[in-house]
Amino acid sequence: MAAVGTLGMVASVPGQTVGVNVFSEKLIEALGLTRTNVSAAYFVGTAVSGLALPFAGSLFDRFGARRMIVWASFALAAALGYMSVVDRVADGVGGVLGFGESNFWIRMVSLILGFFLMRFFGQGVVMMTSRNMIGKWWVSHRGKVFSIGGIAVAVCFSLAPKVFDGMIESMGWREAWRLMAICLVPGFVFVAWLLYRDNPDECGLEVDVGKLPDAKQADDPEFRFVKEFSRSEALGTFAFWAFSLVFALQALYFTAYAFHVVDVAADAGVSKGAMLNLFVPAALLNAGVSLFVGWACDRWRLKYLLAFMAGGNAVAALGLAALDGWWLSAAVVVGFGIGGGCFGALSGVFMPRFFGLKHLGAISGFFASLIVIGSAVGPLLFSVTRGATGSYELVHWGAGVASLVLLASAFWADNPQRRLAG
Repeated sequence: MAAVGTLGMVASVPGQTVGVNVFSEKLIEALGLTRTNVSAAYFVGTAVSGLALPFAGSLFDRFGARRMIVWASFALAAALGYMSVVDRVADGVGGVLGFGESNFWIRMVSLILGFFLMRFFGQGVVMMTSRNMIGKWWVSHRGKVFSIGGIAVAVCFSLAPKVFDGMIESMGWREAWRLMAICLVPGFVFVAWLLYRDNPDECGLEVDVGKLPDAKQADDPEFRFVKEFSRSEALGTFAFWAFSLVFALQALYFTAYAFHVVDVAADAGVSKGAMLNLFVPAALLNAGVSLFVGWACDRWRLKYLLAFMAGGNAVAALGLAALDGWWLSAAVVVGFGIGGGCFGALSGVFMPRFFGLKHLGAISGFFASLIVIGSAVGPLLFSVTRGATGSYELVHWGAGVASLVLLASAFWADNPQRRLAG
């Protein structure tokens, strides 16, 4: 379950920002749109997909992981197939409706639909379903499992832009998306149908493969479970919002940074090559932090790890705002390494531990919605700030100060189960 769930998270790459952005230049050329047009379509499609994710989370609670992953993978493959001919679809619709084959608004709507489908089913449903399934199969050792899987996900996400770019150059952008669709159907869909299972009970098995909790967990109120929270009850807790806002800000800021990395480098007085090279040490630190955080999740109160994550976000943003030379490079590596390393384990652990499993889909759907909307807002916010002020400095300072505020709030983000346990 840990391995196949991790494979599912990797399968979401074509719908993630790192998998979509590589195709931007080809879409601009094929659709005859400007870079701003494509960015606006990406923003709208991603934001709408985020608003729809709470509904998908409720479906997860109703139908379970196996059916959800099969449907979502089919849909993601169909979305990739659609995107491979999005310009031709737009021309065909324009011709049928009598608007002409190069109608601007039909092309924009066609692209927005494609981005919505890719983001909703890829970054949204496939990722959420895979993460939730792992969360149901592991309890006492959940952190360690998520941290190990998180390394594989981080490596694949880091390699995706280079691999996809190579596919585009060798076979063409249409064929690249079609090949991904074929890998999903029947490839991953068959594996998911064969191996995904919603929970151990339906298989006559035990959580944690029957392994007993660590000795520390047995006597620690942090690991006691008292109540299943509904979505409305979870959303009424301070802890949910403290965690969700840290993750949403990290998604907003890092997505925007990656989206505009070349221009951010120029604005900071750093060469393109030097800034891009920082992704490698940041990924290595990410892996080390992921292992540490996964181990710590099974032993410590999660609010301290949330503060650690918010601190990493602050280091990256304030480093880009105020530092230069070697210190700027160190801040980017350390900040993004810590923030990214905390993301996988903490996002997989905190909701099942704090709120239970009965309504996990509905709660995680709302959580995913905030992250996806944040990732949509980030690139646009960077563009607007750059256009209004001529620099990214203001948005760096804003993200850094917001991260420090969230760091302070993390110390009040207690597990709601502790209070109920008395």
